[in-house]
Amino acid sequence: MYLEEIEKGKPFYPLTALRNKFFLYVITAFFVITAAIFGLGSFIAFVSGFDSDPSGDEFGHWISANWIGLVFVYFLIWLCLIPILFALIDYYVRTMEFVILDNEVILKKGVINKEVKHIPFRTITNVSSRYGIYDSFFRIGTCEIETAGKSGQQMGPEGKIEGIRNFIEVRDLILDMLRQFRGQYATATELEPPPPPPSKGSGFHMEMLAELQEIKRILSK
Repeated sequence: MYLEEIEKGKPFYPLTALRNKFFLYVITAFFVITAAIFGLGSFIAFVSGFDSDPSGDEFGHWISANWIGLVFVYFLIWLCLIPILFALIDYYVRTMEFVILDNEVILKKGVINKEVKHIPFRTITNVSSRYGIYDSFFRIGTCEIETAGKSGQQMGPEGKIEGIRNFIEVRDLILDMLRQFRGQYATATELEPPPPPPSKGSGFHMEMLAELQEIKRILSK
């Protein structure tokens, strides 16, 4: 049913697993940043503990004296930031919409700036599938569409259909429709190789052959 709806040109949307994957990105970033900050703070406190002069490392001693308040402020910032990030991610995933037509792919997304991208089949150079560790965990993947003419120095694919379950089937569907599109607009000269051009100098060769035959006739008398 999923691929049948796509073949009819109906819009389809990413799964909620994509939202959960982005949530996991935020949680992972929280633990990585927390570990880095606490590791750096512990190192500064450890180094400042060897300083016999209390005024020698004021910053290190200030951290050692106020570490409880700093930890409280740090977690308070994350406590306010994480719900905001989760709300933005949820809204961002809800704005995503994908449509595959007979001659183009339409991608819609955006939180503040609404982006609607039309990717014509005539500009597509490659369609590939990709999934990473987080994708494997949530059993989703991404179909990436590359084009010949990218604007500026843009890196990566022109568009992505992400957060879908059957991303390999969607990739094969786009490739099949792309072949049909290019075959439909191909001319006769593109379908059949043109005949070889006449060889240059063929008339000169015929004249030489006639002269040789005449010389042979005269010598044979």
